[in-house]
Amino acid sequence: MDKKTEIAARLEALRADYAARLPAEIARLRELVALALVPESQAAALQELGQKLHKLAGSAGSFGFPDLGKQAKKLELQVLDWVAAGTVDTGMLRVFSVAVTALGGELQIAPATSVALPPPATPSGAVSSLIYVLEDDPDVANELCITLRHFGHQVEHFGTIAAAEGEILRRPPDFMICDVMFIDEGRETPEAIARLQHQLPASVPVIFVSSRTDFDAYHAAVRAGAVGYFVKPLDIIRLVDCFENYLDRHRSTPYRVLIIDDDLALAEHYKLVLGGADIRAEVSNSPRDIFALLNDFHPELILLDINMPVCSGIELAQVIRLNQDWLRVPITYLSSEQDEQKRALAMGRAGDDFLSKPLSDLELVTAVSVRAARSRQLSDALDRDSLTGLLKHSRIKEQVDIELSRAQRTGEALSLVMLDLDHFKQINDSYGHPAGDKVIKAIAHLLRQRLRKMDAVGRYGGEEFVAVLPRCTRAEAHLLMEDIRKRFRDLTFTVDQKIFHVTLSAGVASFEPGIERAEQLLQEADAALYRAKSEGRNRVCSLRGADVAPV
Repeated sequence: MDKKTEIAARLEALRADYAARLPAEIARLRELVALALVPESQAAALQELGQKLHKLAGSAGSFGFPDLGKQAKKLELQVLDWVAAGTVDTGMLRVFSVAVTALGGELQIAPATSVALPPPATPSGAVSSLIYVLEDDPDVANELCITLRHFGHQVEHFGTIAAAEGEILRRPPDFMICDVMFIDEGRETPEAIARLQHQLPASVPVIFVSSRTDFDAYHAAVRAGAVGYFVKPLDIIRLVDCFENYLDRHRSTPYRVLIIDDDLALAEHYKLVLGGADIRAEVSNSPRDIFALLNDFHPELILLDINMPVCSGIELAQVIRLNQDWLRVPITYLSSEQDEQKRALAMGRAGDDFLSKPLSDLELVTAVSVRAARSRQLSDALDRDSLTGLLKHSRIKEQVDIELSRAQRTGEALSLVMLDLDHFKQINDSYGHPAGDKVIKAIAHLLRQRLRKMDAVGRYGGEEFVAVLPRCTRAEAHLLMEDIRKRFRDLTFTVDQKIFHVTLSAGVASFEPGIERAEQLLQEADAALYRAKSEGRNRVCSLRGADVAPV
């Protein structure tokens, strides 16, 4: 069973279970109205009646009963008025009783709607993209292809537009890099690519290269789906930078959303809907577990019901904000509350946004995607190094702590790699700091491209980096870093027509019994790196186990 079919089946099962429980829920509402007619039990009955109508108003629409949800909301507002006033007109209560008796009447479940699923996720591990290079200059084409292959991509070169056209339609690539003008053919690539884009099931992103800098060339490139435009002579590393940044935005890890709601059935519905859109959600109805959930899950967005027993959503939001570690995580209230003053109060007390129940599956996915994307963008601005896009020193150390705690708890493998660029000062001295920045960005791209989504990589110092590899043994980490070392060694850098290469050294450490603190792992990796440097550089070493001789 594929993902889409499985989620649809689970959603349908939730809807069926909800429909089966409705008669008993409505019967309880009628019992509460009868109790409210008795002075001695009126206050407690109205309190429970309001809570149950509130929950029904918020959930019925999501499970296929929108009319029932609207009726329940009207009745809830009436109950709230009575509770606020402290008095109830017996005649009005009897009219209310008739309305509750009719509640649900002929329950008509609305047809299920499906949420569009994203394309199948790329399996964890190195991401390899299919790239077509359309370039009639063999020297430029060769340099481009070699560099992209070193970064682990599949690359196919076409020396003419005519040769590429049929293949693009037969097997659309993930990305194209195209020269603007093919002189021998007397054709301009943007016009041909624009025409092909209309025939493809999905548009293919393109980077154009050319010696032209006029407006018409840029305009034609935009119409053909350009995400980048580079003027010859090419700065290959800058071009790869543009290419990799685009891919990073479109292959990022799923957003993480924590849903806190006392209605677990509704929360599970939300979780399934978000999962169908490749958004990872966790659900809880226990405010007391909030800090354990936050520490374990690290959400990028919290969806919080306002009206919950024991601890309201507003109170829980304030509890979260008292902990300095979670000040940056946005909190969005999710409630059927319509009272403007109560909504304003909620927003004024630790909340960042408000979504009204009921909301459609499409509204839920769109609202969560937009808010989680913004949260990640702000987090990245604070946590990531501006030159490389990798985690800053403090954040990568936090990741070591997080993953070490997880490994200690689960017993799963964990490896840590510390790597350093060899003779980096000489590069800056010989070719200038801009050249050094190119080298730094190149190794950052290579690390991001060759590591898995679950891995974390950070810039630990000027030319020093740390990679945290969960569920990765020492031997696996060693082989992975050997692959990265060789690929980086073979990259060609050019400055003022001067060509040079750079190597790296790396030290590997792994979680073992007796390692209790992140600092111990970092110290072992650092010592292994020192060994690699002292043994001649351009190698990967560890303090335990046999090292592989560099090739």
